[in-house]
Amino acid sequence: MTRSKIAVLGCLLSLTSCLVTSGWRTAPPPRCAFEPAATLGPWQLLERDELEPRELEILQASDHWRAAYRHPQTGQVVVVTLIAGAAGPLASHSPETCYARQEYRSLSDAVVWKLPETSDNFRFQTLHPRNVDQPALTIAYGWHDGTRWSSPRSPRFQFAGRPTLQRMLVTTRHPGGLTAAARQTLQQVLQWSVNEPHPPSQPQLAGVAIPPPTLK
Repeated sequence: MTRSKIAVLGCLLSLTSCLVTSGWRTAPPPRCAFEPAATLGPWQLLERDELEPRELEILQASDHWRAAYRHPQTGQVVVVTLIAGAAGPLASHSPETCYARQEYRSLSDAVVWKLPETSDNFRFQTLHPRNVDQPALTIAYGWHDGTRWSSPRSPRFQFAGRPTLQRMLVTTRHPGGLTAAARQTLQQVLQWSVNEPHPPSQPQLAGVAIPPPTLK
């Protein structure tokens, strides 16, 4: 594809995004499909937090939640974030890019993982800290367009024309040598989050810092 064709395609996508966003603003703003569960398998809800106002503004989020869960035996913490809003901003800001801009760097390509017995898939990425004294960060994320969860390489193009999206992000910090175990943990948490939603409950504990990504 020539540069001129790419430029024209980009203009068309931008115009489509503007038209779709205008239509979305006249309709009721989208809400998150479900609330954080009290438990995800053995994981227990530890704290429910809010995103920073600047993040919400950049993502044009109309609804969101972020919840930390802790495993009672290992003490490991995972953080699940669900955001609903206009498709354009949610598709344009890739979580791995936002995290990697300052604190972390990516040393390998992302891996796409398909949920068993479904058409849903999520993208996994392990990011390594620029400060070697800090833990590594493994993330998993995907978008829901009203039909299924998916994690295309170019979500802005894949979801062009969609008025709204929901984006799920699951993260955990761990020693650099435990990447495989961290990915397995996130796979389990994703399955419980997506396939077995439970009525929400208030957290029993608090005090865990949940650092947000650095958005573009």
